[in-house]
Amino acid sequence: MRTISIIALVLFLAASPFLYLGFGGTLWSLLWSIDPSDARWTAFGIGCLIFIPSYFVARRFLNTPWEYFATFEHEIAHMLVGFLFLKVPVSFKVTAHKGGEIQQVGFGNTGETWITLAPYFLPTLPLALIAIGFIVEIEQFYFFAGLGWLTVFHIVTNWSESTFRQPDLQKAGIGKTIMIVPLMNLILKGSILAFVGGGTEGFLAFLSAGGIDSWNSANLFALMVFDAVSAIAAANGW
Repeated sequence: MRTISIIALVLFLAASPFLYLGFGGTLWSLLWSIDPSDARWTAFGIGCLIFIPSYFVARRFLNTPWEYFATFEHEIAHMLVGFLFLKVPVSFKVTAHKGGEIQQVGFGNTGETWITLAPYFLPTLPLALIAIGFIVEIEQFYFFAGLGWLTVFHIVTNWSESTFRQPDLQKAGIGKTIMIVPLMNLILKGSILAFVGGGTEGFLAFLSAGGIDSWNSANLFALMVFDAVSAIAAANGW
């Protein structure tokens, strides 16, 4: 099982340049297609802006619950990605000023890198709100404003924790952190923006288009390498 996990990680890292090209191009097209007059984008933008004063107010007057909330989201991300690798949580600890800790068991160290880095790329609360939106009807303005607020919350807390003195990043290693975290942020944050622009269809279309463009980029690179090798072989009479 661990061997499979290592192979999957190696394949992901090898594919990452093409994933950057595919999803980066898809996100660029999405950003250029934004219609400022669309009520969903307006509400999302207002939610993003509201985060700024609420952040400073919370840090000044509600620092303890704010830190607890940020740590809780951090540990939940570890737990959720752990579920993907069939890890079962056996303890869950959250504090306001001394961090948190979750212990999970199952299948040895399978998926350890992904679980360790999860809080730095998985927008847990925005994705949870999107999931809730499928079940409970929420007035559009408040839904997208809340989505904007929670998205900026994840980005700000993510940046504040993203230092290589952070135990999680040291555990994963600088190389894998640099290869995985920015790319996964590109894909997952891009999917949230795609949801704002086009709902569920936009969300799925972003993932589909990014995947197809990534595959096409990889195929083009393979053909270029094949042609170059063929030309060298022909020139040398091989």
